Amino acid sequence: MPPGSAYYTAAGEVAGRLTEAGLTTPQDRRPGSRPGEFCTVEATHPDTWPPGAAFCVEVTHFPAAAYRWRFGGEDPPGAAEHRRERLAAVAEALRGFGYTVETVDRGGWRPGQLALRVHRPAVPGPVPEGP
Repeated sequence: MPPGSAYYTAAGEVAGRLTEAGLTTPQDRRPGSRPGEFCTVEATHPDTWPPGAAFCVEVTHFPAAAYRWRFGGEDPPGAAEHRRERLAAVAEALRGFGYTVETVDRGGWRPGQLALRVHRPAVPGPVPEGP
C-alpha cells in the first residue's frame, strides 16, 4: 500500500475531473434519490494496478433512473444500449484528461455490469487540463 493518503488522492482527483466534465459523483448534491446519472470512483489496491501505474481507480457509471436495472426485473427498453453509450462517453471524457481507461467486467455484480479501470503511468509529465 502506498504510504500516506496518496492511495486515496487519485480517487479524489478522478472524481474532480468527472465533475469538471459535467458528470456527477455521489458527493454532488442532487435532488431526490439519485434520479439522474452519476459515477462512483473507488481506489483499488496497488496489487491490482497495471505495471508502471502511478495509481489506478475504478469508475462505475449509473445511468439515469429510467435506464437502471431493477433487482429481479428486466432491463427497461433501450437500457443496455444507453448504458454502453454513456460508459463510452465517460471513458472518452477521462481520456481527454490524460488517463488511460480500460473497460472491465465487474465480477460478482449484476451480470454484464461494466466499469472503467482508470490509471496514469508513473512517468512525470504534465496532466492535460481537459477536453
